[in-house]
Amino acid sequence: MTAITTVLIIVLASTSVLLLAFGMNLLYLTWRASRLRPPRHDPAPRGTEQLVCVQIPIYNERYVAARVIDAVCAIEWPANRLEVQVLDDSDDETAPIVDARVARWRRRGLHVTHVRRQKRTGFKAGALAHGLTLTQAPFIAIFDADFVPPADFLRRTMGVFADESIGFVQARWGHLDEGYSWFTRLQALAIDFHFLVEQAVRSARGYFTNFTGTAGVWRRAAIESSGGWSAATLTEDLDLSYRAQLRGWKAAYLEDLVVPEELPVSIDAYRRQQWRWATGSFQGAFRLLGPVMRSRNRRVVKVQASIHLLSYAVGPLMLLQLFCYPWLVLGPGRLAHAWALPAIAVWVNIVGASPWVGFIVAQTRRGRPWWSGIPALFCQVVGAGMSFTVVLALIRAVRGGGEFQRTPKYQIVRRGQEWRHQAYVRAGDPRAIGDAVAGFGALALVVPAILARQGLIALYACVFAVGFLTVATMTGIEFLEVMTLRSLGLRALARMRGAAPAIGLLLAATLLLLAAAQMPQPFEDGFGHWLIAANLAATGHLHDPLFGMEDTWLPGYSFIAAAVLRVFGLWHIGMLRVMGVAFGVLTLAAVYRLAANKRQSRLAVALLALNPIFLFTASTTVVEPMLTALLTGAGLAATRSRWKLAAALALLACATSTKAWIFAGVVAGLWLVEQLVLLLPRRGTMPSPLAGRARVGGAASARPTAAMPAVLALPMAALLLLPFASNSIGRGAQEVASAIARGSVPGDP
Repeated sequence: MTAITTVLIIVLASTSVLLLAFGMNLLYLTWRASRLRPPRHDPAPRGTEQLVCVQIPIYNERYVAARVIDAVCAIEWPANRLEVQVLDDSDDETAPIVDARVARWRRRGLHVTHVRRQKRTGFKAGALAHGLTLTQAPFIAIFDADFVPPADFLRRTMGVFADESIGFVQARWGHLDEGYSWFTRLQALAIDFHFLVEQAVRSARGYFTNFTGTAGVWRRAAIESSGGWSAATLTEDLDLSYRAQLRGWKAAYLEDLVVPEELPVSIDAYRRQQWRWATGSFQGAFRLLGPVMRSRNRRVVKVQASIHLLSYAVGPLMLLQLFCYPWLVLGPGRLAHAWALPAIAVWVNIVGASPWVGFIVAQTRRGRPWWSGIPALFCQVVGAGMSFTVVLALIRAVRGGGEFQRTPKYQIVRRGQEWRHQAYVRAGDPRAIGDAVAGFGALALVVPAILARQGLIALYACVFAVGFLTVATMTGIEFLEVMTLRSLGLRALARMRGAAPAIGLLLAATLLLLAAAQMPQPFEDGFGHWLIAANLAATGHLHDPLFGMEDTWLPGYSFIAAAVLRVFGLWHIGMLRVMGVAFGVLTLAAVYRLAANKRQSRLAVALLALNPIFLFTASTTVVEPMLTALLTGAGLAATRSRWKLAAALALLACATSTKAWIFAGVVAGLWLVEQLVLLLPRRGTMPSPLAGRARVGGAASARPTAAMPAVLALPMAALLLLPFASNSIGRGAQEVASAIARGSVPGDP
């Protein structure tokens, strides 16, 4: 065992222990949550209302600023006991919108102020701290711009502060746009897991928990005694929450009080949000782990707090394991340690399954059937795809502070609502390039792991590959959509979206055909075709230098193949297989257009692409891929009444294989029959489909006539190609006779 192998085994073992601890803790929290009943809290009695200041930190939120101000000002609370601060650091059109809304509510008698700063010092934390100096209220409620608090929010939260030890109260997040897309549904599942499992159990068991930056109320004394808001981390909410709890303040969580928020609909916005949360969490861990471990809290509280602060480390740890596997699977001495790899992968898979169980429990606690949490499996795939972003966040977290990049929102109120043309859209995050590279790297590990009989490692790598490539693909698609919309408009975007399913299906089929092309050549004829084409490219003569079989096949394929070899090199037989794949994709595209509707098109393409005969023929160097593409294209052209093109493609097919002659003969025969039907009297007889089409529009009957020159050329081509065809048929008859003589094929009884 080499020194590198030893180091990698140690890394795998240590990371597996840490991941196992994370996974087992998630299972523990899930088990606790499944037995948990949310405590009920009495609302604040009328006549005892305390003075509350509601702070709304805003930065460039033109689409949702008015909505959150209206919702906050509509909260049921005595007007003389309520202050509203709109902490507006915006430098765009948001400020006039806020001005108008504030003036409106002032006219209604509410104490609403529009607070502006000269500089955005300290970002959100700085705005909250500045607002605190402008009020004497003993309680501070906070809402981000994308939240819509219910009218009874203060009535239900303020009653909890009857306990003098409570420092802050946190409500559960709901979702305004959960049904917008599959992406928002996955985000909703992840947030539900956090609030209905992690947050619920931590609060109920007396563990450290966190204020989530919004949808909560703070006791002013807790803020001030804990050092106030700090911009030392990008998660000022987590930082202050822990400092307050280290000072002895308690947290309360109201699971049954739901404040809906708008989920990010953009993958790039979601990436920036996760990067900020991960960076702030790591910064908080660096800043707070020492004080937590030195505190006088119970050991279990310290352990849970440590796991909470380091929760974003799961992605980098799993990614570190993934980087170890190529050496262990492919490197020298791999057989010596093969016994360790399955065991390590088993522990990793325990970790992989634990969040999924938690997602299911979260949905049952939300009042939904357990199977509604099954799609959360894809949350883990997307989470794996975000691990590269989390690694970058970890690197950035080594330094404190940083710019607070807020997550843009667009007031999404219905499914399908367009947002890509609005302000704040930033498409094309360069981090997607790293995702794509990591995805293809993980994908390259799958086959070697399978060959090494390490199925769990292959599955592990496959999850990361799918995750990385999904995130990178979503970024690429979003970039194309935004650029199309900005450059060409909504109609062009609609057309592109309409073509997207077909493009995706054909792309998947292309990858499948290319994968099949990596397998050994299944047909001996493939080498014969390459030999003739290579000799034609080198000498200009259509000749088989070894076996003299140039007259076995029609020359159409040989000329096309020779042209390819002249470009890429005579020995590059693989390029002929790529050419076969290209013809296969053209066939699939024609089949897609031939079907009656999109559903039939997708089904037909999927069935054809998965057909073993098509799959392994289209990826070889034989005539059939080109022949099939030409004939299918001819059929498609005919259905579009493009008769000249149809006849030309059929003619090229007839120069490729004698099988096309049968096709051309049948089509010509059917055409003659149709013409005869047109000449017959129609006394009560049912007209043929072609005749019916010919009568519509008057001139339609003349369209097939345009193909007559090409149709007449078919017999001439047949005469020219007759020597090839006769030799082909003769050689085929010889092979059959030989097979019968050998007993391989039974003779005529």
